[in-house]
Amino acid sequence: MPAVERAGRIYMKGVIVKVFVPSVALMLLVGVGCANKDKPATAGTDLQPNSAVTDVSASPVAYTPPPVSPAPVQTITPDPIAPAPVASTGGSYTVKKGDTLYGIARQKYGDGKQWKKIAAANPGVTASSLKVGQTLVIP
Repeated sequence: MPAVERAGRIYMKGVIVKVFVPSVALMLLVGVGCANKDKPATAGTDLQPNSAVTDVSASPVAYTPPPVSPAPVQTITPDPIAPAPVASTGGSYTVKKGDTLYGIARQKYGDGKQWKKIAAANPGVTASSLKVGQTLVIP
């Protein structure tokens, strides 16, 4: 810790804050604690009853919750979900702009994952080889 000279005295930076202040605080706490030992302890004879204080020496009273009536049961019937309309399978399909094998399968079978059926029925057809106006066989 570097020493600093002020007015002819040498001070160590931070010594006052790190050592002196906590030492004074400790002495004050000890002094106050020792001062309380000299006071006589009261036996409770000079205490006056207070009506705002609840007497806890009485036997406890059991808590009875108020009766709760159950809420009426409401039955909710969901609307039936109709399956997506599926176009008739079989026949042919003419490719339009923006069509994909997945989209055609979804339109014809209701499930785009069935695109492999269309690809198998049309040898040489791949997703990248679809051309507008091309006719595909739909099995």
